[in-house]
Amino acid sequence: METAAGEGGVLRLYRGNRLEYLSDLIGHLLAREPLSDPFACEQILVPHPGVGQWLSLRLADAAGICANVRFPLPAGFIWEQFRHLLTDVPEQDRYAPDTLRWSLFQELERAVEEPLFEPLQPFLQAQGMAGRFDLADRLAHLFDQYLVYRPDWILHWEGGRSAVPGDDWQAELWRRLVARLGDGHWVRQQQRLFLAAEQGRLDPERLPQRISLFGIGALSPGYLETLVLLSRWIDVHLFLLDPCRTEWMGLVTAATRERRGQQAPAEAPYLEVGNPLLASLGRRGREFLAQLQAHDPGSVELFHPAPGEGLLASLQRDILELRDPTAGPPSTLAGEDDSIRILSCHGPQRELEVLHDQLLDLFERDPRLQPDDVLVMTPDMELYAPYIEAVFGASGGDRRIPFHLGDRPGGAGQPLVAAFMALLELPAGRFEVDRLLQLLEVPAIQRRFGLGDGDLTPIMAWLREAGIRWGWDAAARQQEGMPAQAQNTWRQGLDRLLLGMALPTGGERLFGGLLPAGGVEGADVRLLGALGEFAGTLSDWSRRLQQDRPMAAWHDRLLALLADLFAPDEQEEFQLQRIREAIAAVVTEAEAAGTGAAVPLELIRRILQPRLDEGGGGFLRGGVTFCALVPGHSLPFPVVCLLGMNDGSFPREQRPSGFDLMSRGRRLGDRDRRDDDRYLFLEALLSARRCLIISYSGQDPRENTELPPSTLVSELLDYLGQGYLLPSGEPVTDRLPQRHPLQPFDHRYFDGRSGLFSYSTTMAQAAQRALSPDRRERSFLAAPLEQPGDEWRSLDLEELGRFFANPVRYLLRRRLGLELEGVAEELESRDPFQLDREDERRVGERLLTGLPLAQVRELERAAGRLPHGAQGEALLARARESIRPLARRLQEQDLFPGDEWREFRLRIGGFILSGRLQRLRPEGIRGFTPLQLPASRLFRLWLRHLVLNAVRPEGIATETRWLQCEGVVRFPPLDDAPARLEQLLACYWDGLVRPLHLFPRSSLEFARGVQQGKEREQALKRARQCWAGEYARWPESADPHYAVAFGDRDVLDQAFMHLSEACFGPLLAAMEEG
Repeated sequence: METAAGEGGVLRLYRGNRLEYLSDLIGHLLAREPLSDPFACEQILVPHPGVGQWLSLRLADAAGICANVRFPLPAGFIWEQFRHLLTDVPEQDRYAPDTLRWSLFQELERAVEEPLFEPLQPFLQAQGMAGRFDLADRLAHLFDQYLVYRPDWILHWEGGRSAVPGDDWQAELWRRLVARLGDGHWVRQQQRLFLAAEQGRLDPERLPQRISLFGIGALSPGYLETLVLLSRWIDVHLFLLDPCRTEWMGLVTAATRERRGQQAPAEAPYLEVGNPLLASLGRRGREFLAQLQAHDPGSVELFHPAPGEGLLASLQRDILELRDPTAGPPSTLAGEDDSIRILSCHGPQRELEVLHDQLLDLFERDPRLQPDDVLVMTPDMELYAPYIEAVFGASGGDRRIPFHLGDRPGGAGQPLVAAFMALLELPAGRFEVDRLLQLLEVPAIQRRFGLGDGDLTPIMAWLREAGIRWGWDAAARQQEGMPAQAQNTWRQGLDRLLLGMALPTGGERLFGGLLPAGGVEGADVRLLGALGEFAGTLSDWSRRLQQDRPMAAWHDRLLALLADLFAPDEQEEFQLQRIREAIAAVVTEAEAAGTGAAVPLELIRRILQPRLDEGGGGFLRGGVTFCALVPGHSLPFPVVCLLGMNDGSFPREQRPSGFDLMSRGRRLGDRDRRDDDRYLFLEALLSARRCLIISYSGQDPRENTELPPSTLVSELLDYLGQGYLLPSGEPVTDRLPQRHPLQPFDHRYFDGRSGLFSYSTTMAQAAQRALSPDRRERSFLAAPLEQPGDEWRSLDLEELGRFFANPVRYLLRRRLGLELEGVAEELESRDPFQLDREDERRVGERLLTGLPLAQVRELERAAGRLPHGAQGEALLARARESIRPLARRLQEQDLFPGDEWREFRLRIGGFILSGRLQRLRPEGIRGFTPLQLPASRLFRLWLRHLVLNAVRPEGIATETRWLQCEGVVRFPPLDDAPARLEQLLACYWDGLVRPLHLFPRSSLEFARGVQQGKEREQALKRARQCWAGEYARWPESADPHYAVAFGDRDVLDQAFMHLSEACFGPLLAAMEEG
């Protein structure tokens, strides 16, 4: 199309099916016809900033440089022309949704009690100020759509007339907005522009010399009319991606043809389907072409058939030539072809894992392909972003594929943004310990308080020891509707930790109502101070953020928050700058609307969240580009991938607001979300040059049931299955979609027969282990570790007890330094509700020693362990009642522990065992527990008894008696204690070089069965019930250290039986119970 629309200007349309050829053409235009003013800026309108970035790179590649070129979006560009050509046009459009919502926010406050606005009452009365702002935001976007697509309604309303039935309250609300803001909105500015043009009052010198539109697939009628008007004075070039070279305006889908043919049979012969995919997916493109043709019927064509004989090229040529391969005999592909790959997986993570291998396969087959040649799009970036970073970020070595996220939703990959939003949630929360610790994991916050990653481990231990759960102090708990108790608050916990540095811990004495908490050594003073400063600063800010403020005051307050909490490095500074810019933008919008009212923090948070969620990733920054599937992202790439093409996920559902009057009747040019998504899918099909990969969650990861793909993928599969055959004569859908197994180590990936493949050597080894007949015999350690140094031969009695409590855990932690992630107990942010087993033991022992109930209550409450209120009182009362029989027996048998203790140092078999024997009386070791001794504590008692008999302290008998809830455990004097200790120390030494098959609970059960005269197999059966019994609340095998050391091996073997008898057999032989 080349239309002289007026003196000095030309409107030109360029239609082509490949953006790269259109970009070459615009490059030739800029080189062949440079602007007359060398300092003037070239204006190229684009639908999305990413298109501008891609085009600038293309122009720079062709010309060596791309300078003095702007890539504005259409709406912003047209507003700029209003300002250049007309008078009294504000710099910022006060009717733009982000600004208009503030004016609506104020108007809605007035409307609460007015009968006219009764449809809005549920939103205005029940949801507070934040709910009112949400409603204002929705209405602002709705009015923006009216301005663009229903300008006649706007004019009717401003003229005091109704536009459509039921528009009374919207019309009145609009009139109030105009009264507040004036009539300087888009519709009136366009009227002024057209009137000035008719009256010859426009100054063409104020226009740019040339405008180009590139890759824009839709414009509202008003925008298009404005650009056509400008073409009277300047050249306007439209570079349009058109999938089909022939006339396709009249296409209808097969379903539409059938329906309309039944309604009007005479029309049926004139209803053309053409290419079924183009008819089904191309409605948005057809309508935009119709809009353009209303201004001129001709065009300049730059159509190029896709080269090659593969399935992808054939599909693209079908659409270009309006060919329907399903109308006749199917075409047979010339050879094996993988240019279209459709993958059915078990959920998002498997989609990413499979995609990673697919890309490695493409790179291996075609060395010319690079990661920069791959574009991956998904309709749900928020869902897929964590999996992208987990899968592509974790792959190293030869399997590493560089990548970047062009969109980072929800603060993904931006820890400072996420931390800032978490800080804004503090006043609405309860100051929970786990939430504050998450903030302390942010490096920029750590630097601010002089902390490092290595400091978090002791801090977690201190917080747990101090019993901190939630709330800064008793007053904060009272504000949450709880009793004003300091127990489990930050203030009390920090005070306990400080007190524990100066006073003895572990006792039963309170100081000023506080129980000193242990764990903080002298060298930790700085660290504890930093923790206190961090918690105090957050408490202060939580209070300071609670007060409502005008937007200008919020600006200053939030910038102060950033300065007070973050110490960013050079790479993190850009995240803080994004936050500052977002804060400044929302304040500017509010001020433009004349908003001066004080607003709450909740409203600030709701406004900032979506703004900070936008973008932030950067587009085309090298490596594989991951981005959202939105208009403007379907750019030509050798490899295009679509993730998450699930049923119900794409096309995305469009649920118009009940207030949306446009939903009652559609007009040409109206935007429709589902039509937009269908056209996006078509653009993606056409933008791939070498390979198109589509994946979806086609199998449920839990039940393995089949799940359907998006209806668009189903349409594509139907089209390919009816139109194309493999060289073998089978439909291509016999191989599409390719269904992938649940696990990446499935043997089918490595058997060379299934057509599946994997590049992961780790998964290959896992598959080999799974298939190996001796897989259960493989060990965590291929060979025993080297013998430890001689320093390991000197240990105290408590250390030896820790070893026998769990030899495998001891080996992994102490010898290998392996702390299993997730094994450490998570910090609990809820108040205690029950006493755990250790708490019950402690309470019972204190009551048995004669401490008054009130003192026990005070101690447990000061330690933060006792449940609050009546629940705690009930548990104490129950504990007191439960130990009454035990107390009588304790008195009768005189088993109270003594006050004496003895230091010892034994040389046994090359070892030095030292420590302190406690709870001694002249009669020997005496003690009690209100519960039954578990296997590990029973073995510790056995070790103490052996040491007592080896040391034989003067004035102390060598007998041990220990009262438990079901009787008394007695160990008599022994003559061979040193030899038995030497045997156990040898076991300890062996356990330092390899994981032992010694498990206290199961081993004790086995040894007890043997001691009772049972057959070894029968005793082993009892041990298995303890090890992995299905009825046990916590089977011993559930300890994750065992999973690391042994995998799925059967560890209750001959070695287990031998060690169990060697270690627990002598204990049981000596032990008397009664």
